[in-house]
Amino acid sequence: MNPRSFLKAMLLLMLFPSLVCLFLPGTIAHEYTEIMFPLVLLIGAVLSIRVASIYKKWLRKAFIFLSLFLFFTIFAHIEFLWEIYSSFPMLVVFMQWITYAMLVLCSFYILKVTEVRQISRKGWVIIAAMLFIGIIILAYHIPAVLHYYPEAYKIPLILIYFLDVVIVIMLMPVVLLYAQQMRLEGRESITFTTIVCGIILSMIAVYIYVIISASTLSQVPSVFHTGSPLDALYLFSYLIIAVGLYVHKKYDEWGFRMVEKALEGG
Repeated sequence: MNPRSFLKAMLLLMLFPSLVCLFLPGTIAHEYTEIMFPLVLLIGAVLSIRVASIYKKWLRKAFIFLSLFLFFTIFAHIEFLWEIYSSFPMLVVFMQWITYAMLVLCSFYILKVTEVRQISRKGWVIIAAMLFIGIIILAYHIPAVLHYYPEAYKIPLILIYFLDVVIVIMLMPVVLLYAQQMRLEGRESITFTTIVCGIILSMIAVYIYVIISASTLSQVPSVFHTGSPLDALYLFSYLIIAVGLYVHKKYDEWGFRMVEKALEGG
């Protein structure tokens, strides 16, 4: 089996469970998303641990921390905790810092295995594009926070927005340098790139939704777990991560089989 073709086919296939929530009745859509979000994240966390088991040293640690990032993200989708979060907004910031700390540590250990330290011109264009998107996100949302939200929520929310943008921008050099390193070694980097793209989409999905729908972040809780386009974006991003991890785990195994078949055919 060609891992690259399988990955592309699976990414297209993952559109179905993501988009299906848009057509479910309200109650069923609620139950569907409430179950699917934590389930897919948990599967991703387990797959990341399995990927970690095939590596040694730095990459092992990188995928262990990625697993922890996915696991802690589950807590954002547990509904009975939402009332606690609304009562203690700084708790949301604290949980986000812990969750993103796992991602930062994952990135740190990924960089430990990359000898390449110079980003290509194309890479800098991509980073500049992400920086531009980050500036738009902040420029669009921070004035609304300062104008409409109670004082207790202003600092926590602004910290969350800044952290989202900083993490997304930080991920770009990581994936670009890793991809350049893999090309240098004649190895494949599409699975890791897919995983990071899923993470980035999960982090900016809410901001994309709010800007496109011309709504505000204060309205997001009313559409969350209702079968909304935002739910579809989140679910698709988590499925991208899980599929990327699965194919990453199977890549060498399938690659060896392809070589064996080629040799047998020869």
